[in-house]
Amino acid sequence: MKHKQSLFLVILMLILLVLPACGKKGRPFVPERRVLLEVKDLSVECENGTVFLSGKAVAVPGQSKSGSDIIGCRVYHCWYTFNKPPCEGCPIDYSGYKEIKRKVLAGKNFSCHVSIDRKKGIHFFEVRLLGRKGAVGPPSNRVKLTIEN
Repeated sequence: MKHKQSLFLVILMLILLVLPACGKKGRPFVPERRVLLEVKDLSVECENGTVFLSGKAVAVPGQSKSGSDIIGCRVYHCWYTFNKPPCEGCPIDYSGYKEIKRKVLAGKNFSCHVSIDRKKGIHFFEVRLLGRKGAVGPPSNRVKLTIEN
């Protein structure tokens, strides 16, 4: 009986010694890939159903980065009727985005064009730069385009 108690204590001590030594406890995660440039002063123009977006690419605060690793952008778009526009500053739920995979930077200048359905109403756009290996930059400012015809 004493032998079983001693064996139990030895095993318990080994378990207690091994548990804290097996590494960091926590949920596994994939490190976030980030683009260190963002689009500022985004503006929008529309001509024959093609939307032209332009702005300035600047480094995220506290970072310095060139645009050499930028492979395109994501253009987020949503549309509202004139009857039910969102309030100024209200959050907007973008239902989806289009990925533009081509050169969108010329130095510090950002520009791209995207086709949309030319629906009468209010269109909102936001842009995020894309880097290699799925990296996505922070969102740009939101711009509004009103189509009345």
